[in-house]
Amino acid sequence: MSASSDGPRDPAAGALISHRYADLLTPGVVIELDAAEAESLGAFAETALAEDEAWEANADLAPDDGAPSDGD
Repeated sequence: MSASSDGPRDPAAGALISHRYADLLTPGVVIELDAAEAESLGAFAETALAEDEAWEANADLAPDDGAPSDGD
């Protein structure tokens, strides 16, 4: 039986589980953190633009007339 027919695979199934921050960059090691630990490491830091910032960023764009540009 091939691996593709075994169904979905859990990427952490064969991984070593650790609770040490020192193992964060070790390949094959899965670090288990609670929500407070993950937040302190920046896992939940919101970096998306606010809606008004997104509109402001588009203010200098020419309106799209739907015609392809020929580079002139």
